Amino acid sequence: MDIEHRDVRLEEFAAVIGERLARIESRLDETATKADLSDLRAELRAEIHSSANDTIRWIVGVGIGLGVTGITIITFVLNNATPKAPPTPSAPITIYAHPASPAAQAPAPFAPRQP
Repeated sequence: MDIEHRDVRLEEFAAVIGERLARIESRLDETATKADLSDLRAELRAEIHSSANDTIRWIVGVGIGLGVTGITIITFVLNNATPKAPPTPSAPITIYAHPASPAAQAPAPFAPRQP
């Protein structure tokens, strides 16, 4: 009876081990392989590179925007910091008409000589 009892226990143990092995194999199908991890690593590197480029673009854009805004504000402040003096009125334009000089008058018409 001792051998039969061992055989029964071994068969029960084999059934339990078979179930456990089936569960382990099903979990192994779901785990990542080296190829999966390599693909994931490549995707993450590409995403990080893209994020770094986007961040650099934003920083440069914001820097340019702040520079333009600062120059605009400084220009406005410097142009309007002191009150402007009213423009001085210019002297009126005077035109003098000089009378024509006698030399500038037209000569008398040419008279023919009489013989």
